[in-house]
Amino acid sequence: MKSVVSILVLIVACVRFTSAAKCSDHILSLKADYFSEDDGGIYDSTACSASFSNFFKYTPQVHGLINEHIAQSFIYSIMSSHFETDFENRLGFSKYMDSLADTMWQHAISLIKYAGKRGSGVAPVDTSNGLSIKNLNNGIKPWTEIEALALALDHHQMLAVKVHQLHNSAKDAAFGDFLENQFASDHVSRIRELSGHLTNLVPMMQEESSKDLALYLFDQSLV
Repeated sequence: MKSVVSILVLIVACVRFTSAAKCSDHILSLKADYFSEDDGGIYDSTACSASFSNFFKYTPQVHGLINEHIAQSFIYSIMSSHFETDFENRLGFSKYMDSLADTMWQHAISLIKYAGKRGSGVAPVDTSNGLSIKNLNNGIKPWTEIEALALALDHHQMLAVKVHQLHNSAKDAAFGDFLENQFASDHVSRIRELSGHLTNLVPMMQEESSKDLALYLFDQSLV
């Protein structure tokens, strides 16, 4: 596939910093003004924000993980389309790459929802200065079956390292628990699965006389 896909995902942090005053103090100050804006009693939403602890410090890393997951989702979708063509006709590999794309997309959605739950958020903005998804061309070339599995393994290991590093540095119990439950075990299982697929497939592909049949049977096992 020679066409170049350029997809920008523009993300901006909407971080709410909790004011020094307590929420109850702010509400009491409004009550003293009878909740009337005419008397200067204007409600300040940041005083009663859902933001707490140090989560706002990690929003740049969260946005980076969201971009990584969305980028990989597009790459796996492109690879799935490649294997589904009549020329390749590897429906098992197409289905497998499609499942990887869905998983990456769902993880990105989970991160976005969690950011909102913690009083932060992400939103598209109309600016050329936003964050962007790069290197999508890596998923456009006609990868072989083994190369596709190897790329997926590299991507998952890279993401796992980033999640573990963020988990280790996060001084936020709730955020650490979210990363553990949502990503850690899934990454371990998927990395082991991809590694096992390569362990089985690569030796079979090295047998010149039977590699076509071996590849066909392996593809069928993925359907």
